Amino acid sequence: MVVPAAPAASDAPAASPAPGAPGGALLTLSGITKQYPGVRALDDVSVAVLPGEVHAILGENGAGKSTLVGIAAGSVVPTTGTIDFGGVSAPRMHPRDARERGLAIVYQIPALAPSLTVVDAMLLLLPDAVRPRRREATRWTAELFARLGLEIDVRRRVSAISQRDAHLVEIAAALASDPTVLVLDEPTEALGADETAWLFEQVRGLLARGAAVVYITHRIPEVLEIGDRMTVLRDGRVVGRGDVEGLTADEIVELIVGRSLETTFPAKAAGEGAEVLTVEGLTGRAFREVSFAARGGEIVGLAGVEGNGQREFMKALAGSVRAAGGMRLNGRELRGLTAKRAAGSGIVYLPGDRIGEAMFGQLSVRENVIAPNLGQAMPAGVVAPRTEERLVHQAIGGLAVKTPTIETPITSLSGGSQQKVLLARARLGSPAVLLVEDPTQGVDAGARVEIYSFLRAMADDGVAVVILSTDAVELEGLCDRVVVFSRGRVQAELAGSALTERAITGAAVLATETSISEETDAAELTSKKGLPLTQRGEVQTVALVLISVALAAVTTGIAPSFLSPLSMGQLLASAAILVLVGLAQLVVVITGGIDLSIGSVVALSAVILSFFGEGGPGLLALGVVLALVAGAVVGVVNGILVTRLGMPPVIATLVSSIAVLGIAQLLRPQPGGQASADLMTALGTAVAGVPLVLVVAVLVAVLLWFVLANTGLGRGFRAAGSDAVKATRMGVDVGRMRLVATIGSGTLAAIAGVVLYTRTGLGDAGAAQAFTLTSVTAIVIAGVSIFGGSGSALAVAAAALMLQTITSALPFLGVNLSWQYWLQGIFVLVAAVLPMALRLRRRRAIPE
Repeated sequence: MVVPAAPAASDAPAASPAPGAPGGALLTLSGITKQYPGVRALDDVSVAVLPGEVHAILGENGAGKSTLVGIAAGSVVPTTGTIDFGGVSAPRMHPRDARERGLAIVYQIPALAPSLTVVDAMLLLLPDAVRPRRREATRWTAELFARLGLEIDVRRRVSAISQRDAHLVEIAAALASDPTVLVLDEPTEALGADETAWLFEQVRGLLARGAAVVYITHRIPEVLEIGDRMTVLRDGRVVGRGDVEGLTADEIVELIVGRSLETTFPAKAAGEGAEVLTVEGLTGRAFREVSFAARGGEIVGLAGVEGNGQREFMKALAGSVRAAGGMRLNGRELRGLTAKRAAGSGIVYLPGDRIGEAMFGQLSVRENVIAPNLGQAMPAGVVAPRTEERLVHQAIGGLAVKTPTIETPITSLSGGSQQKVLLARARLGSPAVLLVEDPTQGVDAGARVEIYSFLRAMADDGVAVVILSTDAVELEGLCDRVVVFSRGRVQAELAGSALTERAITGAAVLATETSISEETDAAELTSKKGLPLTQRGEVQTVALVLISVALAAVTTGIAPSFLSPLSMGQLLASAAILVLVGLAQLVVVITGGIDLSIGSVVALSAVILSFFGEGGPGLLALGVVLALVAGAVVGVVNGILVTRLGMPPVIATLVSSIAVLGIAQLLRPQPGGQASADLMTALGTAVAGVPLVLVVAVLVAVLLWFVLANTGLGRGFRAAGSDAVKATRMGVDVGRMRLVATIGSGTLAAIAGVVLYTRTGLGDAGAAQAFTLTSVTAIVIAGVSIFGGSGSALAVAAAALMLQTITSALPFLGVNLSWQYWLQGIFVLVAAVLPMALRLRRRRAIPE
């Protein structure tokens, strides 16, 4: 029996257990409230999960299901409430703690950092008690997948496997954890019938061992198949709970919807107009063979559970993503549609991310309205203030935009007024088709009525209006037709008396058709080709070494003295500095940051050491220690500025760079601190003709390569830089990873400063600033992702060697040293453009 839940009695509810929750519950969430700015996502929600049961969490989009899951898993911090799990009661969980206590989670969007291999992702997801040693991990993971019947190459990067396989990897990690509680958030969205049956078999095996499963889904047939009890959420509150047995699908849908129309909507179209936008068999990455028509004078809605292709389809109509298939506008065929061509043809698109994509946050109301319509405002190419003002007032007329003046920054307006400004901008463009995502998201009730009236007025003027909304009430009340998507295909098209909130929700959650992931799509076929060569660290390393050797050979052929012991000794010793500064930049960039203080730290380190250069070995050792400590301290400051104060890495490290350089100049206003001759001789020691400092630098590179590739710290670095949100869900402390990286960068830069002092024998505050630029050049040439997540320390060392070879070779070739920068620039350009060109080629080969 389903028991309706009483509504929360106050805005600050006290924690209360789930009604009837027995003491033997494995997981209990009591009085959970989560407040975001302006939105209460959860309001006094209590859930108890019992041993041996599948507890379904149901509700429409925005009901609070995923927020509740995030709180249980530790990736979301509740505002109030308590979590009882693993014998511990606490106000919040941490992802790693939850995993170690026996909670495994499979997210709707797999929480796998893209730059990691499948093996590395598994190692991060597994609890300590289960995790194999790194040297055994590949075999262990392959055997696990074989037992589970999964055919996935465990050595591939996550970014190179299909979405379906990513889901299966996360499910496999959860199963291997031998969890006490397994949380599945929309686990079958990317799975076909066979994979779904396999998953349910695994779930039944867990239940037989006394574990519990929390199952979040929109697919009611799945709830009826494996669910035991359920809790239903609506608008962040529990509206019902009870046993699944004895209920029909329609009764569950009615409980999920459970409300009547709450908003006044304008009258719908009286009749059908001519087709304005027509698509036939449109196919993209997230949707397949969609045929669709939008007529003048009507509003068409796109609906479905989030992630079923409707959002990508909307973007394809706007030209924002690639798609294959036929598309016509007013009978004229549209080919090679891009966002610019779509706008030029009369298709106007308003993205759902109003702040991030749709509006220009630093500009005024006037500038936001005029931005896409400059041709009207400036017909002669010159600003015409009166024309601009007239057009803006004409556009916003009747929309009741609440703004002091049209010069007011748009960010100072309410969400409703911001949306009205964007709609006014769309109207000014006289569109043939208006595409609007989430038209009333973050908008109050009064503004909603005005926006609905505006959209209907646009339709009445002959515009084909297409909206995408997650609110079934809105779709029923506003739209003339609603097209419901499920797993990338059109599941139903509703109109007239059949267009009801219940029918929209039912069509979305009762779908049982095959997932598009079962089909052989171009993206999956492409992924089987493996990683591009430019993303393989060992290939980069070998290629860069060969280039250095070739350049040395050419130079020697012209000037044999290039290979003299003196010349080679100077080249290799100088290369050691570049290797170290490149590695310093690598450890920060791979975590998603950048360090502009490296040159200043190198200078400070050399300056500090210069005060000890005339003493004995003991005094010199003290100077080295102080130099390294200074570098580490700068790293700590950089890390705190970025992780604790939230400063962008560029700004934080630029500020610290200026401060550190100032300190170095205070210590040594003029170059000084000449090292003794005996000290310089000792520091110039060579091993088999190779300067000792280069040996040290190469050993550091090998050690860093090993750490990044084979340790938990390295996996944490790469995950943090690849995707911070997913890394957090995997249990990585992203803030700590970035702090450790900045400390490592400062320390490596300080070592480079020590090496610099061995080369010059002087402390010079102004002698090392170019090393910051060189460090960035080295990592780009080495193929390190400037966005974070991947990179090879050996490739960086090879790139540094190549850069120094270029610099040393130029004088022997009779070339001006200014060519050093030209050649570096050419290498950087090739290294940066080549991967982009290859990605673009792959994107053009398949529809997005």
